[in-house]
Amino acid sequence: QFTRTFLPSAAEASTAKTPLVRIANMSSLCAVEPFPTMSIYCAGKSGRDMFHSALAKEHSPNSTQNDKGADDKEEQKQTFKVLNYAPGPCDTQMTDDLAGCTVLDEGLHKYYSTSKQEKKLVRPEDTAKKLVQILGLDDYESGSHVDYYDV
Repeated sequence: QFTRTFLPSAAEASTAKTPLVRIANMSSLCAVEPFPTMSIYCAGKSGRDMFHSALAKEHSPNSTQNDKGADDKEEQKQTFKVLNYAPGPCDTQMTDDLAGCTVLDEGLHKYYSTSKQEKKLVRPEDTAKKLVQILGLDDYESGSHVDYYDV
């Protein structure tokens, strides 16, 4: 249902009025690196990254799903893109909860509680600005994983 709701059909994609489609999945370092005591969160994030990466492949100009001619492939490439964006360790309720969690891995607990106290967590407005910048520049490979600290 998700893909049918947001993705243009093949007929729509062939018209000049097709809007640019950009899907930004809110990812995490946990999608690409396992952390002790966070297995369910890591599995969920990696699953979402894989879904969005596969979606990017399915709608890439070179996909066998697409029956457009070679001349239309570059235009299609610009029409649809997916980004897996990891916003960094943000100063949110989640990091507050992790900082106070007594069953979290000791190293992670120390990282979150120290980062919170020393105000080293990323402000949500800063990571949002960076995401908007990345999307605006449109200079990323569709389906790729980009972290706040990569840019």
